[in-house]
Amino acid sequence: MLKKKPVNMNSKRSINLIVDTMLSLLSDKMFSNITISELTKEAGIVRNTFYAYFECKDDVLTYYMYDIFRKRIQLALMEKEINELDLVLLYFEIWADNLEFLNMLKRNQLLHLLSQFGDQFNLICEEFEIFDYCDLSKEAEKYVDTLYADALASIVKRWMKTSQKETPIQLSKIFWEFFR
Repeated sequence: MLKKKPVNMNSKRSINLIVDTMLSLLSDKMFSNITISELTKEAGIVRNTFYAYFECKDDVLTYYMYDIFRKRIQLALMEKEINELDLVLLYFEIWADNLEFLNMLKRNQLLHLLSQFGDQFNLICEEFEIFDYCDLSKEAEKYVDTLYADALASIVKRWMKTSQKETPIQLSKIFWEFFR
């Protein structure tokens, strides 16, 4: 994830360059063989710029996941109110639409990043006030994002290991079976 939010167009451009370059390099190389020096050289930026925004290479990919989800939820909210959205279904639809990225994670043995995405999931929940529409105690609110993030990530990881046979609707129904 990002260490700090971009403050201007140049910082946004640098972040996008890093992400786009990482994804481009991953089309030809294994993640473990990509160095930060190579990434920054290919992106046309200095290493200090990388470290101004990211701690490590993993953070580039978790930020990419965050960005995919944030944009898709924003788009969905233009069509419906937050309390009308089936956010679990939307989660699985987003991953179904980004299978190429998921397959890249699988190929590079990086599916564990789905679980690390929990912190970013929390930011998305806060940004869009997702859990404000749930009838939860203050104590439960502290844990609900982690519960959902880990449960959803576990289902996606299993789905990836079993050749993605289920649809997002079927995955959503499976998820809700656990919470009846």
